[in-house]
Amino acid sequence: MLILIIIVSCFIAQSFLPWWIIAPICLMAGFFLSSSKKQAFWSGFAGVFILWLVKILSLSLPNEHLLANKVGQVFMLPASDTNWVVIIFTSSLIGGIVGGLSCLTGNSFRKNS
Repeated sequence: MLILIIIVSCFIAQSFLPWWIIAPICLMAGFFLSSSKKQAFWSGFAGVFILWLVKILSLSLPNEHLLANKVGQVFMLPASDTNWVVIIFTSSLIGGIVGGLSCLTGNSFRKNS
């Protein structure tokens, strides 16, 4: 349930606000809704990872991964048709880590106060 709340609220907020809005949203979700540190981290991680993965794929698939391949060239990845997979996975992983650590921080605030 926490994962779904994070996905929906981050999706709505990111439609109008910058990408980093996931951190305060996950922090509040971890503070009010998580029951353990383990659940808080993995819910925040999974929620943002899934959201970003789906969002990036929905934007990248229609244009045949043009932007993802260009970003791969900027990072000097070897020329390949699969550079976009690395870029999309890395971006989703970074978002997931931010979400997981933010949710864990919110849970820790509740436990310490």
